[in-house]
Amino acid sequence: MHNEPWQVYSNNGASLSGHSADKGEINKNPSLIVGASHVWIWRENNGTTELLLQKRSASVKSWPGYYDISTAGHIDANESPIETAVREAEEEVGLGINADDLYFVFSLRASIRDTEFDWVYLYKLTNDAQFRFEDGEVESLEWVTLEEFQERISDTSKNKIVPHGDPYFALLLMNLRRII
Repeated sequence: MHNEPWQVYSNNGASLSGHSADKGEINKNPSLIVGASHVWIWRENNGTTELLLQKRSASVKSWPGYYDISTAGHIDANESPIETAVREAEEEVGLGINADDLYFVFSLRASIRDTEFDWVYLYKLTNDAQFRFEDGEVESLEWVTLEEFQERISDTSKNKIVPHGDPYFALLLMNLRRII
């Protein structure tokens, strides 16, 4: 499990150089803004586009047992969003990603918590990767078609999908369809 202090950001999304806070400080001080990198892994499978969902472990504190982003994590102090994306893919599912193969799609203030900026990337998987998850955060992985994904996000509570919000999911799907 990764336990570095997280990078702190200003209200306009700029990284505050030299400013970081650990999770305890962030929970105590709601004015601290942190960042996270999200990587949605996708592939073409027999002419169908599929997204990889991670099922969060029952032992994690936030959204246990819910389906979520392929890989994601908070940005460590003095780390860039893209460095975090690469690190989290390796830590959470054992996937080595070259930063040049990530496709930046958008960044926005998180709808789940107003004190977080999310940088969102797409990564096209072009081989049969052997995933592994040993850090205890991920219970399982599931490939779903775009149609299945759209159906699931239509009722995040019923379908146990972490509710990143309609604008987030609309931007994700629009950008994914644009690059397919």
